[in-house]
Amino acid sequence: MTTTDVIIVGAGPAGAMTAFLLAKAGVAVQLLEKTSFPRQKVCGGGLTHRAYKEIPFNIDPVVHQVVTWGYVGVNGRKYGSIHGDGPISYLIDRPAFDAFLLEKALSQGADCHFGERCLSITHGEDSIRINTPDHTYQCRFLVGADGVHSQVARQLGLLTKRQTSLAHEAHLSFNPQEPHGFTDAITFDFGALPSGYAWIFPKHDHLNVGVFRSWPGKTTTKRQLLQFIKQHPGLSQSKIKALRAYPVPLGLRNERLHCQRAMLVGDAANLADPWLGEGLYYALSSGRIAAEAILNHLHGQTADLASYTREIHQRFSDQFASARRLSLVIHALPSLSVWLLKRSSSLQRMVIDLLRGDKTHETLWREIQTWLPKKMLEKFKYDNQK
Repeated sequence: MTTTDVIIVGAGPAGAMTAFLLAKAGVAVQLLEKTSFPRQKVCGGGLTHRAYKEIPFNIDPVVHQVVTWGYVGVNGRKYGSIHGDGPISYLIDRPAFDAFLLEKALSQGADCHFGERCLSITHGEDSIRINTPDHTYQCRFLVGADGVHSQVARQLGLLTKRQTSLAHEAHLSFNPQEPHGFTDAITFDFGALPSGYAWIFPKHDHLNVGVFRSWPGKTTTKRQLLQFIKQHPGLSQSKIKALRAYPVPLGLRNERLHCQRAMLVGDAANLADPWLGEGLYYALSSGRIAAEAILNHLHGQTADLASYTREIHQRFSDQFASARRLSLVIHALPSLSVWLLKRSSSLQRMVIDLLRGDKTHETLWREIQTWLPKKMLEKFKYDNQK
């Protein structure tokens, strides 16, 4: 039986970040990953600037494009551009990105066992046992980083009623040598489907196009994605190379994220933006907070891992509540929201500051409340003058 300080189930961004920081601090870490790397991972592939700032090493080798501006529109029309003063997003290929993060963790001394699926977890007085189909592992601390369908969460009895949605994405071919209206910026199309939005992210050799709905119980369908592609003037002639669906967490509420010597991070902890569905920032950030909680406990600064759950809630619970309010307003009034965003430099600055990490959802929500009535009146006058 293999024994170590910390076992992390799942070697994606949340698990790799936790492993990197712990191993760098001299803690013995083993990752258990059910697949092999590089693995196929369904993801839009947009890394926000605030997520980029969470990474304590250079990731330029796996960045396809640095984006400083984008398009916004409604139902494939009325597209306008918004511009930032610096990077807003970094376009990546998730298999390469995940493999790069894992390699950084391994370079610090972490170990990874591929093809190991967690089957059961047993708590001892001062240790935890993890059983896989072929082996038994033992550790002092366990981190569940095994995604939205987390077996670790299920075994620990955590997040039994998590809220998720379902996103659909397609890879569309295009010729990078030919001019294309959507290859130099990210695109968000609000109102492309009820209670949701569509995106277009350019990559080296394809466009990543997807649809997402941010209300609990309201998932997207393959038909909605195909309809968006068909009706969009810039996409209808492109060839679909791949089409996939994947579950997206809809944010944390009042749930506990630890149990004795174990904790959940990233998608396993249901950490994602309830408005846009972005999860990489929360994966990386929760991985850092988890590593800090384990190190503090090992150094005798805390009595247990309860500080992890408290820290996550202090940092994100209010933000998720504000993100849900933003989602409700924007998806209820997509045309008005896009009209305001295209014409208001102050609103553009607010949204860009959010993506850059200079502003929180809570701050954005408060600021919008102060001037939204005024802007709605301007919109009313504008419509009456047409």
